[in-house]
Amino acid sequence: MNLTKLANKTRDFLSFAERKRKEKKKFLKHVLKKLKKHEKSLLKELKETSDADRRAGLESEIALVHAQRKKGVARLQELKKPSKSAKKA
Repeated sequence: MNLTKLANKTRDFLSFAERKRKEKKKFLKHVLKKLKKHEKSLLKELKETSDADRRAGLESEIALVHAQRKKGVARLQELKKPSKSAKKA
């Protein structure tokens, strides 16, 4: 490992903002996995349900979960980009 790479790793380790960003990214990945699992279970339940009222409720809940996942994925993409302050330091 060359000196610049080692310096970058040290800076990232010591940078409070960078650590917080990585923690948020890790937590968000965990939440997105749970949402995906929940959405799949709702879709499975929707396929098995024949009651019209229940189907309507499930469809709205699926739409809500899907929107939350979409928003979370967008936020994850933002967190994956290195911050401008980390580049300067």
